[in-house]
Amino acid sequence: MPGGEEEPKAVPYSHNEGRIDAVRSLVSDALQGATSYYEIGSKIFSTGTSATSPEAQAEVREVASIFYYRLHLERGNNAKPGASLEPLNEDNSSHFWPRPIRAADAEVRKLWNALLETSSEPEIQGLLADLLFSARHAKPHLYARQAVEAYVRAANEGQFSGLHRSEMLVRAWTILRSLNIRDLESSVEEAMKTSVSATLTADASAPGTCFPLLRCLLEGRMGSKRGSKDVELPPEAVDYLFAALERYKADYLTLQLADMARGHLKDPDLIDRALRKAATNLLEQAAQESNGHIKAFRLEQAAKFARRFHLEDVHAECVRMLQTIDPSSFEWITIRASSSLRPSDIESYLRTFDRPELIEALVYFFETPAPSGSREQNEKLAKEIIDNSLTSRIMGTATYGAHGLPQKSYNTDKEKLEHQLNTIENMALRTQGIILSAALDRMADVHAIPETEVLHVWLMEAYGSDPGLCMSLAQSLSLYWQGHYIACAQLAMPRIEAAIRSILLMLNEPIYRVEEEKSPGQFPGLGFMLPQLEKYGFDPDWSSFIRALLLTPGRNLRNLGAHGFLQDIDSQTAALIIRALAVVALLAPEETSKKASAAQAIKDAFPAPSRAGKGTFFDQLLIKAGSHISKILLMRSFRK
Repeated sequence: MPGGEEEPKAVPYSHNEGRIDAVRSLVSDALQGATSYYEIGSKIFSTGTSATSPEAQAEVREVASIFYYRLHLERGNNAKPGASLEPLNEDNSSHFWPRPIRAADAEVRKLWNALLETSSEPEIQGLLADLLFSARHAKPHLYARQAVEAYVRAANEGQFSGLHRSEMLVRAWTILRSLNIRDLESSVEEAMKTSVSATLTADASAPGTCFPLLRCLLEGRMGSKRGSKDVELPPEAVDYLFAALERYKADYLTLQLADMARGHLKDPDLIDRALRKAATNLLEQAAQESNGHIKAFRLEQAAKFARRFHLEDVHAECVRMLQTIDPSSFEWITIRASSSLRPSDIESYLRTFDRPELIEALVYFFETPAPSGSREQNEKLAKEIIDNSLTSRIMGTATYGAHGLPQKSYNTDKEKLEHQLNTIENMALRTQGIILSAALDRMADVHAIPETEVLHVWLMEAYGSDPGLCMSLAQSLSLYWQGHYIACAQLAMPRIEAAIRSILLMLNEPIYRVEEEKSPGQFPGLGFMLPQLEKYGFDPDWSSFIRALLLTPGRNLRNLGAHGFLQDIDSQTAALIIRALAVVALLAPEETSKKASAAQAIKDAFPAPSRAGKGTFFDQLLIKAGSHISKILLMRSFRK
């Protein structure tokens, strides 16, 4: 303070009846031109800055705080219509201004009551009466009636914005229903209908003003039980609902109106009409989009809505439009990244396959580690990326399938982690697929490729494995070396599942699903069987690799191949499929399905299905390099 004077300490408010006229004048002046309670409070603060004494400052502070109480509308699909005056009670929140209504002391309540008795403006009367009612001041039911009447007058005659007048009416509606004040219901209803009608016909229509009132009108009049067939609705309420569906076609507004129709209308024909109009709105919004991604999202949203409410014709139209989106309208962005892996590193690794005999090179190929990397390390990296990325925390992810259409959304934390893990594994597969295919190509360059039968016999003798599975592996290798990659993949993929099923049967694992009602008896799919195999000690790294390669949310090659979506396959993918078949085919002892005595031999082989253990120096080098590339690509994609 200048001159070394101490700043005066704040003091509690003490009511002074002689100051009421001055206070009322201060409030009336602040109301002029204000469109909300907040503006009134702000004006009182700015005009009261000249107060110097602690008592005057306390008065300004207390009067201004009246107008910082807020009308809070109940929102959300599961919330009932209504509005509350906040803050009401003390709680553990960090909020500090204004004080909770019921924490106001006697001096403050005297101020509220004195201002109410001397004020004539309905906006001021409504708020003050509501404060005294909410604070449970003497005879609160009288203050409740006064608040309802003042709020209705303020909504009809006042100068506040449409949104704030809407809040007043919802608050009046809430108060009268809480005390069953039936004689005031018609005045509140008429004010609501006037506001809704004016909003729906205005040039610049505000849904935030209309929707809270419409929800109250659709709730029905007092005396009717909610949910019963005899709910009495204002005659205009249904018309307003359909007028709103015609006026507000944005998806988020349409869905809110559809929820109102389902929650409040009792006539099935009216409900169906409202839902059809809502579905049509969603379809129209999608049709107006030119960006392929946005159009696909909106059509998928409309299709889900139509299917949920059994609107089969609308659902069919959504799907037709989805299937015919121009692929060129999708604005895909390619993210590129360089690698620190040197060509000499790859060449050094490939030279390990330059063995005197092809058989020796194949043995080394069959001992390479899981191409997707360590599950434990991948999960750790996925969690680290999720934790450090604001984008992945607040936004979901949608993937597109090989058919070019939306396939799956990832929105929960668990789903996002699953997708991130799959992304890491997929990048590792791409890197390792290049290495494995290059290794197979190197073998064909260096050695003469034997007949399929020769490979078959060697695999059986060297590994003691099931003849049928060894033949499939030999045929897949031959097809690969002949350049028939699609045939190689289509042959090998079903045999991977067959090998795992045969091993589980030999272990006497109860996997068969017996007939139940309309479901015929059958063996489960690959996705169910892989975890069963892990129970016996199958290396989780290999289980993750097979899942990432063949199942969803991985590359899903198993289903794509079965349903004819694999039009072409590159050498890298074919090499990965061969590696997946080798790891399970060579585990299965001779005549797997017949020799249960060999069960222990399989269990012993599970922890390390390839005999390479931790791999050679070059294996570790490539795994490390692949992980480094994956991390660079992932982090760059998030920065985009």
